[in-house]
Amino acid sequence: METTTPPQPLPDWEIYRALREQWTHEDNLINHRLMWLILSQGLLFTAYGTLTTAKLHWLVFGFPFFGMAVAAVIGISIYAALIALDEVHRVYLEAGLERLCPLTPSQRIGNYGSLAARTLPFVFGALWALALAGAFQF
Repeated sequence: METTTPPQPLPDWEIYRALREQWTHEDNLINHRLMWLILSQGLLFTAYGTLTTAKLHWLVFGFPFFGMAVAAVIGISIYAALIALDEVHRVYLEAGLERLCPLTPSQRIGNYGSLAARTLPFVFGALWALALAGAFQF
């Protein structure tokens, strides 16, 4: 008869490395999605500016909706990665790894590091809303 031994708990540094790797992965996802947002919006605004001078009115009305949709979809994916980061941080704190190596910024810094990720989708959406309002002025 074979007996199985229960799995041994991982040492704290192994848990730390695993959580740190997850943290880095989610942070890289946020970076890539912000780059997608900035590049896509730059291209869309460039095309929109060309369209407004070409007097293609149906596209002048359609582009802002498309720009808002792109900003919303990428914004949702950015927020998904931010939520995953919060979950990794929660597990990190519950495991008591803060005593090994703190991951959180000081109270003075706060969450300012994620300000661009949290606000840029809304900024681009608002710019497209202004562009749509301006399209009605033509």
